[in-house]
Amino acid sequence: MARYIKANPKVAKFLNLESDRNTVKDGNYLLWQSDMLAFGPLTQLADTLAQIGGIALLAHEAREEQDGTVTRPLPQATDERFVMPPTPEKEAAAEETTDTAKEETAESVSGEDADTDAESGESESKDESETAKEE
Repeated sequence: MARYIKANPKVAKFLNLESDRNTVKDGNYLLWQSDMLAFGPLTQLADTLAQIGGIALLAHEAREEQDGTVTRPLPQATDERFVMPPTPEKEAAAEETTDTAKEETAESVSGEDADTDAESGESESKDESETAKEE
């Protein structure tokens, strides 16, 4: 089954398809599966998609992208030629993720300290009772 490829503008420019393919609401392009032959055989489509930072879409998914009802994020390209600079939206999302991760880390560290204190408190109690038995 034929697929559509959602890719960033750098890929469309590299393929000279900027005026020949549709753009979607987020500024990316919907390319044809056959356009990917410029990067290698279609049997290696997964590798090509990783290289360009694109995703394969079924016809109804491509339609959703065109209509703007669904916007699927693109992965980071592994080939430096196609890496997109971070957008303010992505930076804000990354900061939120980082802040959340920091909060979770702080909570888990403080929780570990409490567990450690509780464990050491229990072991001290055991040591005191053993000392009392010995006397």
